[in-house]
Amino acid sequence: MANKHKWLLALGLVSFSGLLLAASADGWIKANMILAQLDQLKDKYDDVQALINAGTITLEVAEPRSDADGEFIVPFKQDGMVTAWADKAINAQAAAEAGAMASDKAAGQLASKVPFGGLAAGLMRGKARELAAVTAVGGWEFIRSSSDLSFDKQEEYSVYLHSRFSGGTDYQMALAAAMAIYPELEKSHEAAIDAAYKKARKAAK
Repeated sequence: MANKHKWLLALGLVSFSGLLLAASADGWIKANMILAQLDQLKDKYDDVQALINAGTITLEVAEPRSDADGEFIVPFKQDGMVTAWADKAINAQAAAEAGAMASDKAAGQLASKVPFGGLAAGLMRGKARELAAVTAVGGWEFIRSSSDLSFDKQEEYSVYLHSRFSGGTDYQMALAAAMAIYPELEKSHEAAIDAAYKKARKAAK
C-alpha cells in the first residue's frame, strides 16, 4: 500500500511539474524569440534610434499607474527591481525539474500519459496555459500584492517595458514572466513597439 501511495505521489509531482514548466519554460523560449525579433527592429529603425539617442526626437512612452490595479501589471517595481512574482515564474522551472527528479523511474515513464504531465504541458494553449502560469507564480492576489506599477493599455505596457528595461540583465526574465500570464503579448508586444517607432519616425520628418 505504501508503494502505491508513493507511486501516486510521484505522478502528482510529475503532473504539477508539467504545469510549472508550461508556465515558465515555454514563456522563456517565446521570450527569446521575441527578443530576437526586437533585435531586427533595431536595424529597421536604426535611424530613429540614432535621433532618439541624440535627443533630437523622443519615443512616446506613457507613464505607468502607481498601483497594481491596471489590466497589465509590470514585472518590475518602482525601484527597478524584478517583482517577486516575475522572479517566481523563472524559479518555477527549477522547482518543476526538482519535482520530476523526485519521482521514481516508473512514474517518469508514465509522465507522458498524465494530463499536463511532462512534455504534454507544452501543448497547453490560451486560457489553460494562462491559468497554469498564474497558479504557478502564486495567483492574482500575490501578483498584485507584490507589484506597484501597471497599465490599462497593452500597447503602452509593451513600449514602456522596451524603452525602460530593454538591454538590462533582467529584461528577458521579466518578459518571459509577463508573457506567461498575458499570452497575448506573444503576438502584440513586437507590434506595439514597431508602431511606436513608426510614429517617432513620422514625427521626425
